[in-house]
Amino acid sequence: MFVAIKNLFTALLALIVGAAPFSGQLPEERKCNPEFNGTFLQSWASSSWDEARWAEEIDNMLDDGIEYLILQDIANMDSNGSWTVYYDESLPAFDNAADGGDVVGAALEACKGSGIKVFIGLAMCDSFWTVGNFFGDYTRVCDVAADMVRDIYNKYYTDYSDAFYGWYFTPEVNNMINCAPLMGKMANGLNKVIDAINETEASLPLLISPFTADYLSFGKAAAYADWLTFFEKVNWRDGDIIAPQDAVGADWIDESELVRIWEMYSAAVDRIDADVKLWANVENFDIAIGPSPLGGIILRDETENIESVTATLDRFVRQMDIASRYCENIITFSYSHYYSKSMVKPFYIETYHDYVSNGYVLESQAPTAPANLAKSADENGVTIAWDESNDNFGIAYYRVTKNGEFFTRIENYKWDYPLEITDPQGTEADIYAVVACDAAGNFSMISEV
Repeated sequence: MFVAIKNLFTALLALIVGAAPFSGQLPEERKCNPEFNGTFLQSWASSSWDEARWAEEIDNMLDDGIEYLILQDIANMDSNGSWTVYYDESLPAFDNAADGGDVVGAALEACKGSGIKVFIGLAMCDSFWTVGNFFGDYTRVCDVAADMVRDIYNKYYTDYSDAFYGWYFTPEVNNMINCAPLMGKMANGLNKVIDAINETEASLPLLISPFTADYLSFGKAAAYADWLTFFEKVNWRDGDIIAPQDAVGADWIDESELVRIWEMYSAAVDRIDADVKLWANVENFDIAIGPSPLGGIILRDETENIESVTATLDRFVRQMDIASRYCENIITFSYSHYYSKSMVKPFYIETYHDYVSNGYVLESQAPTAPANLAKSADENGVTIAWDESNDNFGIAYYRVTKNGEFFTRIENYKWDYPLEITDPQGTEADIYAVVACDAAGNFSMISEV
């Protein structure tokens, strides 16, 4: 009953405040270039980096045009209520916390004098992904985050004022059923953090990165009303930044919905009294989602990739092109995890550089077809093998079909994989085909056996 009432109310509200006039037409003029200049970095991924590894990553960032580094949660509370903290803390809330190392100090030291501007992330809890803002954990996290602002500012700002640029509010506010019913409560928690920032150095901007989901939500019309409610209740300051995730890589929305999504965010942000900046957090990965009978209905569709991988640039470029028509700047989740030469094979960032240097035109040279495709059978099933394809930049993955239907993908984004697969259920009569796809999304001719 509550869900039905909520859905009806928010749909009516969206119509009243003007959701209907969205045109669905992409503006001709851009507000920024369709390229990114900022990246998110998760603290757990960098907690073991030494000084040399940080220096290597900062060199990579400078080579690849990164101006903003956004550290994600610097303190995380697990489902048991236990904290892991990634800075030199002195808060009572962290008395029994696990020490994750001083990521804040390491990042600021590495970025000092480089020109890279660092946003410091705050607190997060694992339960946010399941219960959202119900049952008190979100409020507790916001209280701790406000204390962290004061603690971190006092410890690091004086020594690193050139690199210490702003704050990142880590909980990813969204319109799903575990968050949307209490948007006012979400805003109240964020306001506690803003109050703490104003008590320290009010000129430091706050960045948030919310997302919209077309699954497990109250619907498209309700989403606009939810964002209006949330944005209206937050005590924004001039210079604060809303950088929505476009949610395509995480598959919360379909790429075909991007114009609607950015129209919605643009209209909602325009109603904020303060001079808040609208940036875009464009996702450059493909998440892995398993099969489900509810996929595409209330849950996200199954993906072909069975691990989260770097997305090919054809999709990423289309995402940035759309975002550039509405937003003042583009950052990404995540250069550090999916493009850095120290994390994945270099042909992705090389293809990206080629795209930028060619006036935002993506290369279109297809790879060669997988050669010498062969099939053999034994008591373990059917094995097919092939020779590596050639490409002017590099192969992202090989796609294998069986009797005309998708069978598997062999990913090549991070590690070398054997160019063969075994099908335990295969027979001599089965027909297998392999096609190579490069980092730009160009497909080779098909090889069949």
